[in-house]
Amino acid sequence: MPDRTPLFPPALTLGALSAFLAALVWIGFSHPAEAGKGGKPKPGGSGHHGVTTYEGSATCKKCHSKKVQEVLNAEHYQWAGKLGKINDFCTYPDINWLQQITVKAPDGTSKTTVTGCASCHVSYGEFTPPPLGGPMPVQEDRIDCLVCHSDAYKRVGTLVNGKPALIMDPSLNPATVLAAIKKTPSAQACLNCHARAGGGNAVKQGDLELAMANPAFDLDVHLAGTAVGGAGLTCVSCHTVSAHKVAGKGNDLRVAEGSGMKTCTTCHGTAPHGSGNLNKHYSRDKQPLDCTVCHIPSYARGLPTETRRDFSLAEFDAAAGRWEAHRTLGEDLLPVWRTWNGTSFFYHLGTAISGDTLTLAGPNAGTRLYPFKVHTARMAVDQASRLIPLKSAPLWSTGDLNLARVQGELEVFGDNLGSVRFVETTRYFGLYHQVAPKDQAKQVCARCHNK
Repeated sequence: MPDRTPLFPPALTLGALSAFLAALVWIGFSHPAEAGKGGKPKPGGSGHHGVTTYEGSATCKKCHSKKVQEVLNAEHYQWAGKLGKINDFCTYPDINWLQQITVKAPDGTSKTTVTGCASCHVSYGEFTPPPLGGPMPVQEDRIDCLVCHSDAYKRVGTLVNGKPALIMDPSLNPATVLAAIKKTPSAQACLNCHARAGGGNAVKQGDLELAMANPAFDLDVHLAGTAVGGAGLTCVSCHTVSAHKVAGKGNDLRVAEGSGMKTCTTCHGTAPHGSGNLNKHYSRDKQPLDCTVCHIPSYARGLPTETRRDFSLAEFDAAAGRWEAHRTLGEDLLPVWRTWNGTSFFYHLGTAISGDTLTLAGPNAGTRLYPFKVHTARMAVDQASRLIPLKSAPLWSTGDLNLARVQGELEVFGDNLGSVRFVETTRYFGLYHQVAPKDQAKQVCARCHNK
C-alpha cells in the first residue's frame, strides 16, 4: 500500500499551519545567514552566501570562527617583526599607527585626513599597539577579513566616535563587495599593501609594484598571465599559506612563519639548463649563485624605487599629498650581490651607536650569492647615541622634522635629550620578484666574466 502518512500532524490546525509557514519564510528571507545547516548561510542570492552586511570578523566568525583565531596568531595581525623596531621609512610604526593630520601644502591649502601605518594592518586600526613591541591586543571582532579576501574592497580613514579608524569606502555597495569574496587572496590583494609599503607604489622593496597583479611578460615572467607567455602564478603559488600563516622570509624580515615556501629549485630543479657549464653556477663549491643573481639582472624596471631618504630635510610630496623627508629615486638599477646564509642582523632600538655609519639590516654572510637592493638614509641620533624614532604627524602635516624628533623621543624613550647629530644608515632588501625573460640573463655574464 502507498504511504499515506499526512504531511502535517492531524493536531496542526489551519491557523498553526499558517504561522508555521510564515516562520519559515521569515527565517529564510529575513535571516539568510541563519538559514543553512548549523547556522551557516545558504549559497546563492546577493552578497556572500546571502550575507549583505559587513562588520569585519564579527560577521565572518559566525561561519569561520576557527579562521579568525588563525589570523589572530599570524604575522599579518601580530606584526611582531615591525612593532618595537626602528626603520628608515616611517621610523617607528608603534607611535604612527593611525592619526588624524591636517596637511598644510606650500600653496596655502590644507586637507585633513586620517592615515598611518595601520592602513596596511588587517584590523580597523582602532587600538594602540604596545609602546615597545609585544603581542597585539586581541580584537577577534575587529579583524578586517576583506582586506585580503575581496578585490572589490577598499577602505578609508576617518574618525569613529572621535577616534581614528578605518572603514569600508562609503561609496561601495557592501553586497557587491561581499559577492567578490575569494577564498585564496589574489596578487592584487597582496600588492595593495606590499607594493605600497614605505609610502607609495614601488617605493620600498624595489621588486614590487601594483602593476605586477597582471604584469607584462618582461616585467615578471612568473606573475605574467599565460596569454602573454607567463606562468600565470599568483603570490600564494610560492608563498604557500597554512592556518593563515604565509610562508617566506626575506633578508629584511625578522619573522618567518608558515612552511612549504617554494623556491626556484622547487619547480626548476638544481640543473635546469641544457648546458652543464651554466648548471655549475648553482652547484659549484666556491661561492655558488642563487638563480636570482642571473635572472633578476636589474630591478625597478617598471616604476622608480626609493634608494635614499634624508631625515635632515623635508619636502612636499605632491603625489602623496603630504610632507616627507627628502627622497632619492632610481629605476632600472643593478642589484648589489652579497652572500647570505638565510639569517640576518638588525639594529636594536635604544642601542648606542659608535661612529657615523650604521647598518640597520643586512644579510649574515654565507656561501651562496644573492641580489639585493641597498637603501641608505641620513637619520637623527640623540645625545645617548640612540637613533630617534619620529612622530610622523608633525612631519606629514607641516614638514617640521625637529618637532617630529622631539615628540618621537618623548613617546618612545620618555625623555628628550636635546641636541642631534646625524648618521648614515644602510639597509639591504632581498630581491625575489621581477624575474626577467631568460634571454635577458645573458646581460649579467659580463659583470663577472669581463673582470
